[in-house]
Amino acid sequence: MSYALIPLIVVAAVVFLLVSGIREERQRKRALHTRLREGCGKPPRAYGRETSVPVFERKAENGRFCIDRITWEELEMDSVFKRLDYTLSQAGTEYLYRALHQPAETAEEVQRWEDAVAYFTTHEEERIRIQEILAAVGKEKGSPFADCLRAMKARPPEKPIREYGGWVACLLAGLMAIWAGGPGICLLLFVLIIQMVTYFSRRAQVLPFLRHIAWLLAMIRSLEQLYHALPREICRRAEADSRCSEMAVCIRKLKRLQRHSFWIRQCRSGNGPLSLLGDYIRMLLHPDIVQFMALQEKILSLEEELRAGYAFVGYVDASISVSLYRMSLDVYCIPTLCGGSGSAGVTVCDCVHPLLEQPVANSIVVTETKGILLTGSNASGKSTFLKTIAVNLLLAQTIHTALAAAFCAPFCHIFTAMADGGDLQGGKSSYMAEILSLKRILDAKREGALPVACFVDEILRGTGSVERIAAAASILRHLGPPEVICFAATHDRELTWLLENEYDTYYFTEEVKGGDMIFSYRLLPGRADTTNAIRLLAAVGYGEEIVEEAFRRAEEIRGFQAEDIRI
Repeated sequence: MSYALIPLIVVAAVVFLLVSGIREERQRKRALHTRLREGCGKPPRAYGRETSVPVFERKAENGRFCIDRITWEELEMDSVFKRLDYTLSQAGTEYLYRALHQPAETAEEVQRWEDAVAYFTTHEEERIRIQEILAAVGKEKGSPFADCLRAMKARPPEKPIREYGGWVACLLAGLMAIWAGGPGICLLLFVLIIQMVTYFSRRAQVLPFLRHIAWLLAMIRSLEQLYHALPREICRRAEADSRCSEMAVCIRKLKRLQRHSFWIRQCRSGNGPLSLLGDYIRMLLHPDIVQFMALQEKILSLEEELRAGYAFVGYVDASISVSLYRMSLDVYCIPTLCGGSGSAGVTVCDCVHPLLEQPVANSIVVTETKGILLTGSNASGKSTFLKTIAVNLLLAQTIHTALAAAFCAPFCHIFTAMADGGDLQGGKSSYMAEILSLKRILDAKREGALPVACFVDEILRGTGSVERIAAAASILRHLGPPEVICFAATHDRELTWLLENEYDTYYFTEEVKGGDMIFSYRLLPGRADTTNAIRLLAAVGYGEEIVEEAFRRAEEIRGFQAEDIRI
């Protein structure tokens, strides 16, 4: 074979890789477009992505209230977040997750979603075009924005002197190969091997940064596209929320980072033919390491603009997510929220929980002067109802959406006390955990400018009956209007009499048909007059001897309690 054919073979291989890469990219874009169109109105998994919970540092910003860890976990909000997360970028995921932790406190704040959500709901083609731009940003493990800035600040700047020396060595060895033939070719091969070995050594030092910087560069490129593709009104909303009123100026500054950054951007190009070609160039000439060292100081100098751009992209992506979530629901409403330092009434019509596939809708009206006390049998629906109201109240104040036919409530700070919280290793008893959980609500009542909405399930279950009822009655009296809107569930029917002036009573019950218990999960006004703890023993197969003895003991204990309880 003639050596003259070698350049032609190389050129042909490069052309083949380019054509294959372009065809693969077009196929990917067509598949994405189809998935975005057909996934509308379906759960998030229809978009072909598994939702992950982002890293979040839970703290109040600028004195704002933030949902605490106890409330978040007891309401299973990570699962709720996964159900409504349709975001395609890491900025959108983190923005939405943070928004769910920070309920709005004014009508102006909660209204920030509506212009964008309404637009994306009624403009399908424009929404898909915006989603395609956001998909180019993509998601990364961890928090690429925060991780990148943190790592940049921790690493001292460095000049790419060794990389420049490698370029010179490659050039001289290449000229030697042309001039001297065989010995020059051997020298060139030796230099290339050294370049490849040193590349992997050098790249290991900057690898944690490269993908995060590549992600930031993709975000900057998409930021400019979003700004020009969105209506001006939505841009103004996003600019106000990102604390950067001049996004055009911000984009112009950030575009400086796009210069001389081609090889870093290719770190996210995947495993296609073009990426394979780029891998060989990077191994031989180290262009991505050179560009990283040139960008490090520039990125730190534009931290404020990067934060604003990140928030802009996050707002747009999260707004689309809220829009798609609403379109996936059978029933939802735009809640009516009111302000004020005192509590106001709550009106809920046909409200359901977002995680239930076949939920039973319930309605309730809470007056301005009384709380709500629930009684009822085991497994009848008390805890689910508490969580339903609490989750919808949180969604109403964050994404301005409630899963109900109508939902009216005041702006408030939300707390729950639903689990016993005992800690065997930490030496914390269930009772101690419960009273500490309740105390944080009483503290919030005294400290907050807004009313507190609290949801208490089986109050003080960790202690004996007499003192439990006495302490529970005292605590619930202090968790009342006007500072607190309290929803509490209990098995202690004595509380419904002790607190009849402070709480309206509702209950859940069941029917026994053919030996089976059938739960309707319907909320009813009044007090429960039956219990089913012992009947459940029979239902799951306990022997008749145990069940009958349990009924007999229950009657004896009720007699003792009637004599002992004096409050």
